[in-house]
Amino acid sequence: MQKIDAHLHVELEGLDADRVIDYMDHHHIEKCWLLTWEEMTPPIDSIYRNLPPDEVFEAYDKHPDRIVPFYAPDPKTGNLSQKIKRHREKGLKGCGELKVTHKWEDRVIGDYLRVIDAHDLPLLFHMEEPRMHYVPANSGKLENLLDDLLNGALNGITKHYLTRFFKNTGVFKGHIENQLTPFPGYLYDFSNLEKRLRQLPDLDFIGHGPHFWNNISNDPSGVLIHDKGPIDSFGIIDRLLTRYENFYCDISGKSGFNALNRDRDMAKLFLEKHHAKILFGTDNTGLDYEGLIRSFHLPKDMMKKIFYENADGLISD
Repeated sequence: MQKIDAHLHVELEGLDADRVIDYMDHHHIEKCWLLTWEEMTPPIDSIYRNLPPDEVFEAYDKHPDRIVPFYAPDPKTGNLSQKIKRHREKGLKGCGELKVTHKWEDRVIGDYLRVIDAHDLPLLFHMEEPRMHYVPANSGKLENLLDDLLNGALNGITKHYLTRFFKNTGVFKGHIENQLTPFPGYLYDFSNLEKRLRQLPDLDFIGHGPHFWNNISNDPSGVLIHDKGPIDSFGIIDRLLTRYENFYCDISGKSGFNALNRDRDMAKLFLEKHHAKILFGTDNTGLDYEGLIRSFHLPKDMMKKIFYENADGLISD
């Protein structure tokens, strides 16, 4: 069965331009969307990885039949329309990955979306909630340990309980508070996203990320990075996928993989219901997304949509 990986990066997790092709060949992937990440003033340097367009277009120039180039300039960039036009002339097929510390309601995002819409590009974006992020003061063992425990160990559980312990006992409280830095989140406001979907019905939006996929449920925990456990009823992404023709999602990242594994009965219902809106993708994780999708034993026509046809339709001229 043909496959397009709709979420892959170059120069991430050891994949340079040539190894991307090796990866695709190994996994029998015909094409991939190769995405950038650009934010000129990231709030926390340690969680940002600049993935510029140069490597994307280098890979595309070498393998134009396999690479689908995407580029999401920082919304604050100057001459945005001219920059998009130049890259369009070089073969640009989409805008992504837009992963920036803005909200959908921001004027700069509204201006950005109108430019992308004018150039007839699909937009792939990342959603992540605000939080207090621990930034180590140095590279010592204690700092590195706290970095791990407070910024992701055990899917956020250690942060939840350690923060309560520090607060109640006073142990390390002053140190921790001094090293916590506000992270403003990535495009996390669903209500204003919905307004943008209505404002720009010809612009195709493709959602992804922890906050996006936690909202497969109507009751996100607010504690875990990637929610676990049964899904009693579907959340807002189900409603948006149902209501708006221009709204899609990709299953890549640990967030998508986890969302489809936490309650397999509900996940199968979600895939069946939205098979014409879901894109296969891996996001350099090494997780077995193909095996996951196949394990639901969906009808062949649904799998064709998810693995290839949905992504292909979004980039076809």
